[in-house]
Amino acid sequence: MKLIRTIVGNLQAFSRSEASFKRLLKQKRIYLYAGDLPEGAHYDNYIGLSPSQSNQRHILHDVTTSLPLPDACVDIYQSEDVFEHIEPTLLPALVDDIYRVLKPGGIFRLSVPDYRCDVFQARTVKDERDELIFDPGGGGSYEDGKVVGGGHIWFPKYESVKAVIDATRFTDVTFYHYYDPAGRPITKPIDYSFGYVMRTPDHDIRVRDPYRPMSIVLDCRK
Repeated sequence: MKLIRTIVGNLQAFSRSEASFKRLLKQKRIYLYAGDLPEGAHYDNYIGLSPSQSNQRHILHDVTTSLPLPDACVDIYQSEDVFEHIEPTLLPALVDDIYRVLKPGGIFRLSVPDYRCDVFQARTVKDERDELIFDPGGGGSYEDGKVVGGGHIWFPKYESVKAVIDATRFTDVTFYHYYDPAGRPITKPIDYSFGYVMRTPDHDIRVRDPYRPMSIVLDCRK
């Protein structure tokens, strides 16, 4: 009986999700946000693609799966502090699906923690070779040599993020904030009208003085 209730519940949730995506297409502008929307007016125009919520501000959807949307219908897709929780081998296909649904000229704004930042370096557990193995600030736990429970499963740096994007269909890419391979901080001005990013020196006091990157922030334009 419990299994039947679970199956029925899943089917009902799937049906609500499909209906929500169909309603979404009636909007003139479509701004999607990977995951649950943070609080604040900065995110009022976005619809969150949530792993657990289905309501006026969220559509129940697993962001690692293809979007049930037609090609070229989305204006902006933002992913803020989400991709570090996803196996990196899955990311090129995920990003290519974002490319597919974006309108020509549409923007995919990506931000992930930069593990050359001193804030993340200081809190992250390292092994005997000084390699990063677990960030307790990213959720989950470290058991039997792997991260479990939804924590950060990789530790983004400029080169690894660039490799992911280079493996996709995006060719018009601008990196704004990051540390280069030599550890030098790069902070180009960010137009936050295309997506507010919390963990930057503009909005996070931990990296304001000295002014330095906290996240790798980039725009990919279709």
